[in-house]
Amino acid sequence: MDPETITVLIADDHTVAREGLRAMLDDDRELQVVGEVADGIEVLEVAAALQPNVVLMDVRMPRIDGLEATRQLKAKYPSIAVIMMTSYDDEPLVIDAVQAGAAGYLLKDVSRDLLRHTIKAVASGGILIKGVLLRKAIDSLIRVRQPAAPDGEVVEELTLREQEVLKLVAEGSTNKDIADSLSLAEVTVKKHVQSIIAKLRASDRTHAAITGLRIGLIK
Repeated sequence: MDPETITVLIADDHTVAREGLRAMLDDDRELQVVGEVADGIEVLEVAAALQPNVVLMDVRMPRIDGLEATRQLKAKYPSIAVIMMTSYDDEPLVIDAVQAGAAGYLLKDVSRDLLRHTIKAVASGGILIKGVLLRKAIDSLIRVRQPAAPDGEVVEELTLREQEVLKLVAEGSTNKDIADSLSLAEVTVKKHVQSIIAKLRASDRTHAAITGLRIGLIK
């Protein structure tokens, strides 16, 4: 397998839905579907074995649902990006998806082009959730006023450059987008993002963006 190929795991309890998603991806040389599963427990088991770059996660699945599967998956494997797939375009569900760690949120009637674009964007570190809904989700989480760090610890101060990077992360920019915007090398951006995640004690970049907004590092 080409190391540049983005590997994808499809999780949906309906065979027709899995087949439809695979058909939309099969002729894209940059993407490879490495597995299909039908429930939340299988997601965790197969993702552990295959370590895909991206999981297309149905919200409604047997045994454990997509939201809980995402929480558990991101806790163990924060580098795996999750795109939540659903028939429901409702704000509470988007909020739950963001809180669980999803980097993307798509309706099941998504076009082929948007699906492929979203997979590639989240695999590169972007957050692809409709801007208005993402902002509402983050605002809702801010109002909850969850602790910024475990046990009330004070997070380590970000540099000015890291604050710039975090602001762009919160806007959904990929590492390449950020590199272009700030005239940096992409590898440098990646190091900044890793540092931000560590300093904010976040599980991934989505969580880092939420934490940064909640504690006022970015507005």
